[in-house]
Amino acid sequence: MPAYEYKALNESGREVKGVLEGDNARQIRQQLREKKLTPLSVSEGSSRGRSASGSKKKTVRGGLSTAELALITRQIATLSASGLPLEEALSAIASQSERQKTKALILSVRSRILEGHTFASALSDYPKVFPEIYRATVAAGEQSGHLDAVLERLADYTEDRQSVKQTVTKALMYPMALVIAAIAIVSLLLAYVVPQVVGVFDSLDQELPALTRMLIMASDFLRAWGLGVLAVIVIVFILFRRALRNEAF
Repeated sequence: MPAYEYKALNESGREVKGVLEGDNARQIRQQLREKKLTPLSVSEGSSRGRSASGSKKKTVRGGLSTAELALITRQIATLSASGLPLEEALSAIASQSERQKTKALILSVRSRILEGHTFASALSDYPKVFPEIYRATVAAGEQSGHLDAVLERLADYTEDRQSVKQTVTKALMYPMALVIAAIAIVSLLLAYVVPQVVGVFDSLDQELPALTRMLIMASDFLRAWGLGVLAVIVIVFILFRRALRNEAF
């Protein structure tokens, strides 16, 4: 069954949002009324993004973090190992998810499985969420008939990957803080201290050493283009943070 995103009013008049599964929007509205909710809008969350070949290629804004992917993989592996069918395991995980986007994603994958697609095929609808190696590993597990064992190893892999990423991030934060502090101190010296000292050198009426002249030139440049330099530093910092969050990192 497809997953539907809804907005409704509860008994106290507050707006609530969520995801439910049903055959059609009418059935979803009926489910909401049974829960004493007043439907405001119901839209199918998995109906967008069909390619010309008929397969769905969806883009989930924000996607899943490495930590979320590791947690979901471990949950699927644990429930599957206990003998629970895959579609029921996904339904149970979705019901426990606090993020609506994550819940909609899991229910959409479950819907594809109920339509007759393999787990790997359902995951391939979200190439930006599930890495290629992840999908290939799931496909190998399904073809070999040992999906449970493969999911356990995949859960170990994603958890180890998350642990390594956290370690690298923490290791880089301290040197980055030192670099930023050093740049800030040097910038303040060049922008405010050096100009005051320049007057002293000018009064000596002597040729200044090359290193001193370079220092004065750097001070003049910083005072003229300080905002531009600051903008470049901010952009580099933002790109660095995005690189750390990138799943390919």
